[in-house]
Amino acid sequence: MAVAFILIVASALVGAASGFVFRIWALVLIAPVVAIFSAIVLRSYEFGLVAGVTTIAACLAICQLAYLAATYLLHAPDVSAHHEIDGEPGEEREQKIRRQHK
Repeated sequence: MAVAFILIVASALVGAASGFVFRIWALVLIAPVVAIFSAIVLRSYEFGLVAGVTTIAACLAICQLAYLAATYLLHAPDVSAHHEIDGEPGEEREQKIRRQHK
């Protein structure tokens, strides 16, 4: 069981590292590598079919979640719902303001 835990943690580290460096298309290359490497390691430790497939699926899911978490942490400061452009409020805010003609 320790082997499965180590594979899941390693998958999370690979996902997080790729999230800070690469774009989403890197997961197309990383996911098969993680799956094949996990399958080889689990087969060498004589895991059964159900346990092996479950562990590989967990590795892939954790890798992708770690990638998403890393990209969120990397780009979160740039995205804000309260961003103002040129100091003027957005159109959603202007709709509730009555126009005052002077």
